[in-house]
Amino acid sequence: MKKRYLLLVILFIYSCMLTLTSCNKTTVDNNNNVIVNEEISKVDKNGKGIVEPGYENLEKLLDDEAFNKKFQGTVLIADGDEIVFAKAYGYADAEEKIENKLITRFAIASNTKQFTATAIMQLVEQNKISLDETIDKYFPDYKYSNKITVKNLLQMRSGIPDYLNELDLFMRDEDTKNILKEYESNVYYDKYVEDYRWSSEIILKNLYLTELLFEPDEEYDYCNTNYYLLGLIIEEVSGMSFGDYLEEYIFKPCKMESSSIIPLNSDAKGHGSDESGEIVANPEFTYAAGAIYSNIFDLFRWSRKLHKGDIITRKSYEEMITQIDDYGYGLFVKDNIISHSGLIDGFTSNMEYDIKKDRIIIVLENIDSETDNLDAKYHTNLIREYLDEE
Repeated sequence: MKKRYLLLVILFIYSCMLTLTSCNKTTVDNNNNVIVNEEISKVDKNGKGIVEPGYENLEKLLDDEAFNKKFQGTVLIADGDEIVFAKAYGYADAEEKIENKLITRFAIASNTKQFTATAIMQLVEQNKISLDETIDKYFPDYKYSNKITVKNLLQMRSGIPDYLNELDLFMRDEDTKNILKEYESNVYYDKYVEDYRWSSEIILKNLYLTELLFEPDEEYDYCNTNYYLLGLIIEEVSGMSFGDYLEEYIFKPCKMESSSIIPLNSDAKGHGSDESGEIVANPEFTYAAGAIYSNIFDLFRWSRKLHKGDIITRKSYEEMITQIDDYGYGLFVKDNIISHSGLIDGFTSNMEYDIKKDRIIIVLENIDSETDNLDAKYHTNLIREYLDEE
């Protein structure tokens, strides 16, 4: 009887400890949300933004870039939870002369990968996915699926060709090749993307015919197919669409109310530059290629949550940023800088977190060009180098 009583006491104490831990975690999360939201609320989102004392010269530097038509988009810099710089430049729509605002949403392209990797880690924490399991349970018809693990996909070490950038290696199905020939003029580019590029049936049909570029885990090769497949795994395991999963388990907890994978009419339009350097509407941009649309404030919220270990456990986060060949899970990691860039017709993006300085730099641009310097990664490097010299 005493033993049974002692056991009940132990279980009661343990239950209380779990409850306190959960409450503390919730309190921390809520406090972080309050701090970040208060910081965002002080910014004039429809006006000039914010430039804290000491950042005036950086403002002039970026103003000059915009004046010389080398920069168009939005920038946010934060030291810890404090936003020290936030400004918008140029046009959201050059044809309609609609200016970018701080709340303008952009296609963030490959910066979506860090969200995909985080979703995978959430499912790993729930024991619904194992990083070391092979992907044959998800893609049984793929002849190499018993050699490739979930971790290989995350780390870009699968050996699978890129379905976006290596069409000659990936697209092996004859019907698909004929479709490519039909649309190769780009005259019907939007229809090409809608009918073909984003069809999972077509992607898998070609995947099953491809050969590996190298044996899994032997090399690193940046490949969009890896994260396309991870998205399909998330859908199968969760029973939700990829967009619904992000909305429920990432956007909502992070208070990212302006983010989605569905484009809106108010989003920035993609632009390029003509031979004279003038900014013009980019005719080749298509919303279907973008995945996530977001703005600098939502991405600031996301960055604080991710890098503080609030959206996944600290253990999962540390695993995400453990790099091989400078790549972790959906993130580049080098010299205490965690980052990723994104590029899609008419848009570039770059997000960077400095571990030692606890500093975030987010640059979203709705312009791309073959001309030097029209790139979010370039402007992030420019900002970082300037700040580090101060």
